[in-house]
Amino acid sequence: MSTIQRVNFEPVSDLLKTQVRDFALADKTIADPLNATAFVDGEYFIINSSYQAARAASVAGNGNFPTQTSYPVFMERGRSDVLASAARKIALIFLGDWEADTRIFDATAVVSGGAAITFVGQPLKVASLTIGSKIVCGLVGAVAGDGEPIVGRVTRLPANNGGKLRYVRASTI
Repeated sequence: MSTIQRVNFEPVSDLLKTQVRDFALADKTIADPLNATAFVDGEYFIINSSYQAARAASVAGNGNFPTQTSYPVFMERGRSDVLASAARKIALIFLGDWEADTRIFDATAVVSGGAAITFVGQPLKVASLTIGSKIVCGLVGAVAGDGEPIVGRVTRLPANNGGKLRYVRASTI
């Protein structure tokens, strides 16, 4: 299990080939850093039918997962430019191949036919997780054919990476 800190998501690859796109939040209250349900960097969001960013899974409890592709937040919470905007937009890494370290994961969770995160190359999916006292949408282990969208593959395990999970998001996941 990881912990939420000030920096939870750090790209380790060049981001020049990626597209980071701003989307208005479906729930504007989660932009407020004092809100108990505020988003964190590295948390996963989907694009809803109104072309807005919405949490990838219900945060009502552990184990809920999205049924569509989701994207990580690439900005810190509490930014004044987000809070000053009526649209309350957040930046998501939307397109391209990249590799990153994250703290927004649960290596031991087994969600909906998935598996604990145990090996390099393992597929990853998104689920609702409790990290510390906060419920977020983060990464858990997957297995081939478990039915949920794969968002990346493990490239470095937390035990060998200072407690952070390193993974790759590639167009050929």
